[in-house]
Amino acid sequence: MLRRPGVLELLEQAAAQGAEHIGGLDPMLIDHDPVGQLDGLFSIVAEHGCGLDLHLHEPGELGASEFDLILDRVERDGVGPGRVNIAHGFAMVEVDPARRRDLLQRMAGLGVTMTTVAPLRMAQLPLHEFDDAGVRFGFGTDGIRDLWGPYGDGDVLSIAWQYGRAGGVVRDEDLTRVVEIATRDGAAFVTEETHDLAPGARADIVLVDAENPMDALVRRVPRSLVVAGGRVFRHSELEQHPWE
Repeated sequence: MLRRPGVLELLEQAAAQGAEHIGGLDPMLIDHDPVGQLDGLFSIVAEHGCGLDLHLHEPGELGASEFDLILDRVERDGVGPGRVNIAHGFAMVEVDPARRRDLLQRMAGLGVTMTTVAPLRMAQLPLHEFDDAGVRFGFGTDGIRDLWGPYGDGDVLSIAWQYGRAGGVVRDEDLTRVVEIATRDGAAFVTEETHDLAPGARADIVLVDAENPMDALVRRVPRSLVVAGGRVFRHSELEQHPWE
């Protein structure tokens, strides 16, 4: 943001032209100036009312201090709930439980959300602690296929499977909760519209041949039908007979 001249100006232009979110990255490890980067980003948020997605890979107490700085600015500027998201946030699982509890309680009070790509090399973010604190938690796909993780296919349910397996999630109710995060609850990160099997909701649905939500997650079953906005994008019969 700061070490490359012109980056903040480009983000400012994007927000002025209607970008719904801008992003930041490791204010200390990348820019070596956490105060400067965050002040620059939050000034754009304050001026244009856009959202902010911050990717934090910084470890331990260094990363936790970045959380504090972000939350300070959300509180100072009165940024509304759901407009600031912290991605990755490895420090959250590396600090002691009391420190994590305090951070989560503060995030919940300010409406700051968090997402993960469930990297296999890292400890997973604590499912129950997020729910207990009231912090909205979701899954993302990051770069899908890049140097960080070349195994991705863009399927959020695959990220959910990876999160559950790497995090030792085994109880039926917890597996079901992971599926909810990957499906119904994930919509809130991109829209304020109702997204569920409910009257008036957008017609987005994926049908799978599974016994129940837990089975759909752990067995990674094929998609039988994919509908987006009422339009069929994938159907098992069409795949078998594509030219008929």
